[in-house]
Amino acid sequence: MLDNGRYTESTEKRLYSLASEVCCLLGWMSYDASFNSVAQKYYAAGLRAAKYANNNTLGAHILCFMAIQAANNKEEGAAVGLMESAETARKLVPSIMQASLSAHQNAVFVKAGDKRSAAQALKQAFAALERSASEDAPTYLRWFGEAQLRSTEGRFLLATGKAAEATAALENSVVSAARRDQAVRCGALALAYQQAGDLDGALDATHRALDLIDTGIHTQRGMERLHEVHAAFAPQRREPKVNEARARITALIAEQGN
Repeated sequence: MLDNGRYTESTEKRLYSLASEVCCLLGWMSYDASFNSVAQKYYAAGLRAAKYANNNTLGAHILCFMAIQAANNKEEGAAVGLMESAETARKLVPSIMQASLSAHQNAVFVKAGDKRSAAQALKQAFAALERSASEDAPTYLRWFGEAQLRSTEGRFLLATGKAAEATAALENSVVSAARRDQAVRCGALALAYQQAGDLDGALDATHRALDLIDTGIHTQRGMERLHEVHAAFAPQRREPKVNEARARITALIAEQGN
């Protein structure tokens, strides 16, 4: 349609914005399935489309996703650079995008080892989220809200050695999350409980994650969290209930070919 159709300048911008949204979604789905090179191609195409549409919010949104992918692939320098590019649009985007931008900055700074900047970014994210209450969010940002931000907060607290506080934030993030996000976040919650010395809490969160994935939820990120949980439980593997949980994780990994 973009290549061969006839349309006004206004319609052209709407079409390019829609193309950008679709590419961003395809990029995220590819990333979640660990198809990283495919994800990068979709993100790059989405970024170009956002530029053609002069859509600063979509452009910043995609840059955030690209930065997280880079950070999780241990390309921290590239991730920080991508977030710096996204930051240039801060004054041009709505408050909900500012909140998402700051939340992604927090995650990237944590990966880069800059915990002071991460803490500041998290503070900015909560402030921007509060400002966004009176705004209508773009459809592609309606997933972002307090539950997502509490998840970000929990992972930050866990990374900074505050495991007990992390459990409260992560429990809060799980309550109102979609089932797919619950499957991912319960893995992080299990790690938080384990580090806080609450074995029963860690096992409960582990089984919650396993039960969700067993229902047919496919998430590579969720499986990666369970890999971490399996390793974290190793020192306590002689405990029968720990051994049972680790066996369930091993069986699920084998079943999904991870």
